[in-house]
Amino acid sequence: MNARILSRVFATFALGGAFVPLFALCPLGASSAKREGPEAEERFFPLEQGSTWVYRGTVRWFDPEKQQPSSEDVSIITKVERVYQKPEFAMAVLSGFPADLDWSTGQVEPKPSLLIETQKHEIFLDALPPDFDYSKLEKDASTLDKFLSADNLMFRWPLEKGMKFGDAESVKRDDNHYCWVVAGRKTKNLGAIKGLPSREADVFLLRFDTNPDDTSIELAKGVGILQYEYHHHGTVADTELALVEFHKGPAACQRARTGQ
Repeated sequence: MNARILSRVFATFALGGAFVPLFALCPLGASSAKREGPEAEERFFPLEQGSTWVYRGTVRWFDPEKQQPSSEDVSIITKVERVYQKPEFAMAVLSGFPADLDWSTGQVEPKPSLLIETQKHEIFLDALPPDFDYSKLEKDASTLDKFLSADNLMFRWPLEKGMKFGDAESVKRDDNHYCWVVAGRKTKNLGAIKGLPSREADVFLLRFDTNPDDTSIELAKGVGILQYEYHHHGTVADTELALVEFHKGPAACQRARTGQ
């Protein structure tokens, strides 16, 4: 998947110390949802409607008026707006994405994207146009072909250092450019993230390097993106974000209470 696609996906944000609405871990009165396709517990991403990720960090850019680099503290929320279940995969429409803040001063509008996880543990991500007809995700199978292309393949798990993902020509490159590469693996305690229990998790570093820029993402199964960074190698354009809060959707909370 082209890293530029990441710059076109994600939600509500606030600058500096502005208030960011927080969500209860398991709201009372949550209703259950029918499960089809890949079981929720077997997915890398928790694709439950209503699940939210809160990120905080910094964006930097070159201010043409001041003729110097500027920066701003930012927050952004990713939310699963809707979920479509198929026998072969689960699809989630997201609002907002950390990469929406790339090349910005923090003033961005939420943009929709589609994240797909297949039974083969492949993760695809692509931007959606503002006028996209969501009914096609339920009725027209041919509509999904372009979303499941190699260009949109972000990774396939289980992950191991050195794995590469993308179109056939890019993954053959000796310099590991223009494709997603698993660049590292480590263990991290997730207790500092609000909404998550204190536990050790395997964390993988995914990188997409090009001549003009690079993107890096830290991933943990069952949570998703822990950190996101974008850096341009010329004109100042940097985004650095870390996950500070995560909450599963109400359907997941209902199953946890009932033991389903």
